[in-house]
This record gives sequence, C-alpha cells and structure tokens, in this order.
Amino acid sequence: MTPPRARLTPAALCSVALLLGGALPGCGAAAAPAGVTLKDIRYERQGPDNCGPVTAMTVLGYHGTRVTQAQAAAALKDFPGDPQVTSLELAAYLGRYGLRSMIRSAGTPALIRELVSRGLPVVVQQRLRAGSNVAHFRTVYGYRAGQFLVSDPLLGPALWLSEAQFTDLWHFYNGEYLVAYPASKEGDVQAVLGRDVRAAANWTRLKRVTEARAKAQPNDPYTWWGLGKANLRLGNVTAAAANFDRAVELGVPRLYFLYRQEAFEAWTKAGQHSKTLRYAGLALKTFPDSKELLHFRGVARRALGG
Repeated sequence: MTPPRARLTPAALCSVALLLGGALPGCGAAAAPAGVTLKDIRYERQGPDNCGPVTAMTVLGYHGTRVTQAQAAAALKDFPGDPQVTSLELAAYLGRYGLRSMIRSAGTPALIRELVSRGLPVVVQQRLRAGSNVAHFRTVYGYRAGQFLVSDPLLGPALWLSEAQFTDLWHFYNGEYLVAYPASKEGDVQAVLGRDVRAAANWTRLKRVTEARAKAQPNDPYTWWGLGKANLRLGNVTAAAANFDRAVELGVPRLYFLYRQEAFEAWTKAGQHSKTLRYAGLALKTFPDSKELLHFRGVARRALGG
C-alpha cells in the first residue's frame, strides 16, 4: 500500500523557499493571526460603473482622508459614464493624498492575509461574480479560517467569500492586487512582498506561474492572457503577441478588451496593427466612448496609413 503523500503547511513552504534562496510573497517574518478585521472601512453603494471611485473613497477613508464618491468619480473618470478606471489611475489618485501604491500580479491568499494582518486593506481586481465578464474592484479588509471579508461597492460592505470563491474570481485578472499605504508602512509592505517589490521579479514570477497553468489547463484564455502580459512586460514581444493570439482564439470575451489593453500593446510593438484594428473595432461597437480603445484604434489606423 502506498503511504499518503505529505502536504506542506504554508509555514513549511516558506521555510523551503528560504532554504532554496528565495522568498514567496506572504512569507513574512511572523505568521499572520488566525483572523483579523480592520476597522474604519467606509462604505457607499456605487453609482453606474463607479466601483473605482468607491474603492478610492474606501481606501482613503481608512487612511484618514475623507472624499465623496462624487469627488473621486470626477477625478478618476474622463467623462460621466466612463466605463473604466484602471489600477494605474486609481494608484495615481491615491497618490495625490500621500499614499504610495504597489500594483502586482500573481497574488496569493497568504499574501493578502499577511498584508491585512499588518493593517493594510488590499484592493483586488476580480470578476463581479462567477460566470460574469465584468471586472470589479473589491477591498479586502478581513479574513478568518478559509474566508475573506471584502467591501464590495455593488454587493455590500461586508461580503464573506470562501478562499475557493475568492481565488476563482481573482483568476480572471491573474491575481492582480493593489496595496496603498503611507510611507510609515513601507517596511511592512517590503517584508510581505519580498522579491515582488521589484516589478521585474513579479513579472518573472507571473510568467512562471502562468506557464505552469497553461500546461495544466491549456484551454484557459485568462492564463494565456496573463502569460502574454508577463512576456510583454519582460520585453518578450513576439512571445507575448503569440500568447494573446492564443487567448483570443480560446474565447476572451469582448468586454475583456475594455478592461485590458495589453494585447493591443503587444500587437502594436510586433507590427501586427491589423489585429489591433480588428479587435479594438469590435469592442468599440459596444463601448464607443472608451478612451483606451479609441487610442489604440487610432494608433493602428495611422500605422496602416488609414
């Protein structure tokens, strides 16, 4: 009879990583408490397409700055009804109030728990709900055994998600997260993120993670998209363009092009402007005022002499 295979605990995994000369995100000096709920989390139900402004209001409120949803929306959105606020736009807005931000990918539940345990709410990019193609900001501000507590601008101020639900929704965005913090918390953020403090190290890890997933689940378009983004940021333009081709072939929904433009970046750098023109044009039929889509369509048209 074959003996059962031993499973490493999170603490053991961190120890193994250190012995091998590495550090996994979420492997800080001290183990996170079994459960944490942060206080002073402001909530307001979002207006149309306003999950970004509400998230800004929530994060700023926690760190001692009060803004209204309307004020945040006026600053973050290019026009009323603008359907998208990016993580970069959110970070830039939070920076106006003295907060530093790190935006990283390939996040893990352990990393989220440790950041929250150190008094840092974490913004994640996820699906709105299972099966939805809508991208959505949530702010994680607590956890307990096998669950995360999030402030959801649409679904409520205290939504508990199981770890399985949380990671499944998060896969839509390849584990992207944003942690915003005052300068006094820089040491905590660096301790938790480890090597991922360096953007290049994080892209390298995303590449490794998505390569492994692509082998295990070759028909998952979101994994191929994540691999494309990692290759793009690492300067592997030809590989990135091919990865995005595969993601599109497997069925990335049209809505995805509204939220993520990395494929257009890769195709542009690779000189494949007809692909940008085709898919930006398709998405613009649904979202005719998107500044990002209009920008890339214009780049492609000019490159093709149109």
